Amino acid sequence: MFRRVLSSLLCAWLILFAQVVLAADFDAVTATAKNLSTPYYEHAREVAKQFVELKTYSDHGTHHAALVAVKSQEAADAIDAANFGNVYYSSIDRVELQVAAFMHDTGMDGGRFKVYTDGNALRKDHSLNSAIHVLENREAIAALGVNVDAVALDCMGHSKSCSGVRDLTSHEQWTDCFNRIDEAVALYNQKFPAAQIYFDKSTWTTGDKYSNDVYKFNRETLARSAAVIAALRLGDANREAAKFPYTQCGETIEVDFDSYVTPAKDWHAEIAKAKIFIVDDNGTRTSLLTQGVDTNGFGRMYMAGEGNLSMSCKYNPKTQNVREVFEIHHGKSFPLSTQNCIEERLGELDTMKRFPVEAHIKILGDFSKVDKKKIARIYSRYCRDATRKHQFPVTFDI
Repeated sequence: MFRRVLSSLLCAWLILFAQVVLAADFDAVTATAKNLSTPYYEHAREVAKQFVELKTYSDHGTHHAALVAVKSQEAADAIDAANFGNVYYSSIDRVELQVAAFMHDTGMDGGRFKVYTDGNALRKDHSLNSAIHVLENREAIAALGVNVDAVALDCMGHSKSCSGVRDLTSHEQWTDCFNRIDEAVALYNQKFPAAQIYFDKSTWTTGDKYSNDVYKFNRETLARSAAVIAALRLGDANREAAKFPYTQCGETIEVDFDSYVTPAKDWHAEIAKAKIFIVDDNGTRTSLLTQGVDTNGFGRMYMAGEGNLSMSCKYNPKTQNVREVFEIHHGKSFPLSTQNCIEERLGELDTMKRFPVEAHIKILGDFSKVDKKKIARIYSRYCRDATRKHQFPVTFDI
């Protein structure tokens, strides 16, 4: 009996010791990835000041990267819990995911191999530039014990628009993604012949290009990348704009949620008179109604919508789905802008084809019966349309 108890205690101690060691190693990886990515983010902030298009763009710097790392691990927990032998998604390498989370937006500095005259073009390319930054740091990232090419693919893949991968199970779309990385690597090596980089696709592909410019993929390794990128996409989508209300230039965002008064036909009309400001380091407040600052209104729409939301990714044991949860802080304020920002996040969830997902909107606060009916009418209609569009359930409560 004594030996059995002693054996149990020893096993428990060994498990605890292993967990402590793994946590210490993970913390070391986190610190290294943070230190490696920080100079890129600092440079990106200075670069952003050159482009009026980035003056109203939300912060994609060190604070954002650190939060994405936390949110991505949260999403990974949910994905792993819901993944019952799915051949299209495997278990998630948490160290790889952590490194990718810190590196994923480093390309907002514009990279070193292209010249940008337009902030929107830079923003569109940023995930590709981030992948190149990973390949530039091959030795340092390899020392963390991860597949460097996989991290580069994660960074490229976190943006569905830049990577072209809107379905994480589509071999055709992955082919286009690999081709874009190859083209960028060739352009980089042409500009810097003394500092050559490379992207090794052998982890995912068998042999060379197959036929009609399509690769023959290894399903298992592609499933690993699909799972990591799914977690990174959800982690990136679940930014906390209310907690970190900053622009890419480092200015502070102020949204007066009481400045929305009457219902509008679309989000453009909704934010037409919204009191939304950016505040620089000297305390100077600039209204986004000022001509030339936010002419198309997208800056105000995202500042109002994202600032109205908190998001998290959970496993729903009842349905066995990955559940994306949206908490709305100001139920009566900017509903169309808020829905537009929710819709963008649902688009990320929608890229997880062949995986069980759902979404739920929770509206916080105390409301009168009249207000509850108005809010319920707005969001019930939106949830019905969103469910039909995305083919997975979108529900709400108030």
